[in-house]
Amino acid sequence: MEPRQLRVFCIGLQNHWLSHWGSRPDVEVVGVSNRYQEANEHYAHLPQFEDIQGALQKLNPDLVTMVTPPYAKTCMETIRTVVESGFDIYLEKFRPQSWEDGATMVSLSRSRGRQIAIGESYRFDKFVEQAKRVILSGKLGELGQIVWRCQRPNIRAAWMNEYEHVMLEDLTYHHLGVIHYMIGAERFNQVFATSVLPSWSIEKSPSVVSLLAQSNEGLHLNYYASWAAHSAETSWLGEFQLDGSEGSLQLRGDRLVFIHHDGAEETIVPDESNGFELRAGIVNEFMAACMQGRKSDLDISSFQPVIRMIQASLESVRTGNKVDI
Repeated sequence: MEPRQLRVFCIGLQNHWLSHWGSRPDVEVVGVSNRYQEANEHYAHLPQFEDIQGALQKLNPDLVTMVTPPYAKTCMETIRTVVESGFDIYLEKFRPQSWEDGATMVSLSRSRGRQIAIGESYRFDKFVEQAKRVILSGKLGELGQIVWRCQRPNIRAAWMNEYEHVMLEDLTYHHLGVIHYMIGAERFNQVFATSVLPSWSIEKSPSVVSLLAQSNEGLHLNYYASWAAHSAETSWLGEFQLDGSEGSLQLRGDRLVFIHHDGAEETIVPDESNGFELRAGIVNEFMAACMQGRKSDLDISSFQPVIRMIQASLESVRTGNKVDI
């Protein structure tokens, strides 16, 4: 007897997210809600609902997921409706109207005994997974410094102007999520950040970020990211260097390299993927948490250190001062 398909209700119609659910043979998308009034030609064949609470009562899905388009903000009213209706909710990404919404979601989750989870696609990158394995092995020794660099080209994208500081609130958010996954962002206790708009930027939200963070035990983060780079383009993940007492682990393009004390380089080949990387990895984790009846590794409470770090960085940008996290 084949196992029953997981019955999924999707809020939002972004194809880059829904396609991962619709393509899985172990998932049945039982309905969708066009919460953000998007073009829906890809999903016109599916049952559509305007009344989300009514849809949940009628369908009683196993899993509820929500995706917010880049030009919009995560709808707290919708999250509250789902949770107060007795369902967990799994978000593709957090696009807050206010970063205080993170604490609001934690409070809502705890008071209602329901799970709110936030996707983080780069956490499921094969190089990130392998880097964490190296860190956990102790091969680096005592970690002392993280250097991170990401350079993306200048682009025309009107949605970027929906952010006060697009790089810091969008792509840096992802990078800090990866750092949190690898070593724990709660270790940092102070941050100094700048966010600037280059004169040649096409859009009008600041797109170049510099960030310095430190911990009580002497760990330092030196971070730079640009969405207006002229050259030396990196991947969306960027490149990083983790320096420890026993060596340095570096991601250079599509190579993960360990540098020994004597300067000798050792290429670290990522383990074979389970077939679920990036957004597919998020979907797989959400499904596993739901089917196993456990808290997801991507639960909002686990992500709070990243949200607090973004909040402190934004305050530093506004005040020009170092800010305690």
